[in-house]
Amino acid sequence: MAAPISIRGVSRRFGETWALQSVDLEIEAGEFIALVGPSGCGKTTLLRIVADLVEPSSGEVRIGDVSAAEARRRRMLGLVSQRPAVLPWKRAIDDVRFTQKIAGKVGLNAARVLREFGLAGHETKRARQLSGGMLQRVNIASAIAHDPSVLLMDEPFAALDEMKREEIGEWFDRELASRPKTVLFVTHHIDEAVMLADRLLVFSPSPGRVMEVVSVPVPRPRDPSFRQDPRFVAIAGHVRGLLMHRSEAA
Repeated sequence: MAAPISIRGVSRRFGETWALQSVDLEIEAGEFIALVGPSGCGKTTLLRIVADLVEPSSGEVRIGDVSAAEARRRRMLGLVSQRPAVLPWKRAIDDVRFTQKIAGKVGLNAARVLREFGLAGHETKRARQLSGGMLQRVNIASAIAHDPSVLLMDEPFAALDEMKREEIGEWFDRELASRPKTVLFVTHHIDEAVMLADRLLVFSPSPGRVMEVVSVPVPRPRDPSFRQDPRFVAIAGHVRGLLMHRSEAA
């Protein structure tokens, strides 16, 4: 079951440098939130704070009615990082099932997820036998297979070619409609963010602040033809304009 996320006054400093300053956000259960902005603006830092991998310098995160640390302990979170976190000695399907075993629940059928991610015939291959894009797809499958309440994704499709990232994005859109999850999704790909998200958090350059929250008022799942919709073009153009203006001002 999807869980709401409450981010209250979250800041993070590394030495003398502020990575994030005063982020406040209420995310509804089942909402898909994309984080966009220039490199180094704190998007990944915020994601890692929600994942309980980085301690905030101030503020707090609540997931449902528990802390981020407790949510992590209860296996409520699924995390997809930029680099595949695949166990090199395990077969692809065993890696997915291992995550399910650690979480204590099966959730999705491991073989089905791998097939739907274009890995039919590769289920029994080990990491050294798979390409970087294939490894990342195994990584994504492992993160979602135990059916977490919250899915935290840091540039999850970066290693994939354009066609495959669109295919997997469409799969997520359909899957989340039938098995809702609360999603935080870090990306530099604005069109991808508009296609998938309910809201986009547009970050300013470091120190990272949310300079605008942009809504995408179109129900999910969305048909691929939405990319040609005037609303899509307008929202994506608005976000690009925000980032370009801020970059020029900096």
